[in-house]
Amino acid sequence: MFGKLIIKWIMLASNLVAAFFMLLTLLGTVISPEIWIIPAYFTLVFPIIVIINIGFVIFWLLVRKWIFLISLSLLLFSNAQINNTYPIRIGKRDSVLPENSISILSFNTMGCGELKKHTKKKPNKVLKYILDADADIVCLQEYAISDSNEHLTTADINRIFVKYPYKHVQFKSMQGNSRYGIATFSKYPIVFKKKIEYPASFNSSIFTDIKIKGTTIRLINNHLESNRITYQDKAMPLILKDKFDTENLTGITLHFSRKLGVAYKLRAFQANAVAKVIEDSPHKVIVCGDFNDVPASYAYTKVKGNLKDAFSEAGKGFGWTFNDRFYHFRIDYILYDSDAFSVMDYKSDKVDFSDHYPVMCRLNMNFLSESE
Repeated sequence: MFGKLIIKWIMLASNLVAAFFMLLTLLGTVISPEIWIIPAYFTLVFPIIVIINIGFVIFWLLVRKWIFLISLSLLLFSNAQINNTYPIRIGKRDSVLPENSISILSFNTMGCGELKKHTKKKPNKVLKYILDADADIVCLQEYAISDSNEHLTTADINRIFVKYPYKHVQFKSMQGNSRYGIATFSKYPIVFKKKIEYPASFNSSIFTDIKIKGTTIRLINNHLESNRITYQDKAMPLILKDKFDTENLTGITLHFSRKLGVAYKLRAFQANAVAKVIEDSPHKVIVCGDFNDVPASYAYTKVKGNLKDAFSEAGKGFGWTFNDRFYHFRIDYILYDSDAFSVMDYKSDKVDFSDHYPVMCRLNMNFLSESE
């Protein structure tokens, strides 16, 4: 009897800790890391926290204790975050007339496939994928060109992307003969373009007003602050497999928290700037790009606002877009104004041309359907 009582109190204490972690994650979606950084770290492990709390709900139901309400209430309150992280899709979406739709591709290209030339015999896999996808609008992050003819040049891009006569390119940094930045290519006319001003040494955001069949939409392309996690950093947790002790655990935790903390705060500031552009937009908006943060994060929540997430509406599973041997996260997004658009389909091809998977969706332009 005494043993069962001890187990009960241990389980209750553990449940309260798990519930507290869930609460911190929820706070992390709405409290800027500039104000309080700790909840931001918990958003990274949100799926694990959800699974643990589901486990406690099942446990307390099996032993017939009302304590299951603690975790259940938080899970219900987290419904939006759970759906953004792991949507469950049953059946197929209704098809819509293709003439009233546009396709959007967003792709962190890892320096346009490391600036490799593109020829028929030796194609640049990144550029070939973009051409084969044949999207109406293409949003590229880590877009790069070189001033050296040995590598990919502006002239090469103009020749290869002839099907995209309109473009908006914003370079942010220079490394040797190469320039890096962000780019939006369109089959439809671009009528206005502007950079979103915020502090960053490498990352950037731009907005591009595009006229489609007489209506102007605003396309916002983002590459929010990177975490600057190197391959050496990513391998550090493997040390714990061979030597798990307090000193190693503390050292690795502090190392990651310092790196992530700086990035979280910068991303929060950048997300606020992007959200302001969305709020002030005179046009309906589509937001694309590499946010470098997960669906439960402040940056994602702030930028998303009242927009819809194409993956949450038409995807399923975790939908990981960061392609790394150690870590998997969904950090690349296509968001849209639900008053003007509705998603028809979504896909993310698991290709290894970059450290990110491309994301693509087709949006029905509701404003055209309504005017007919």
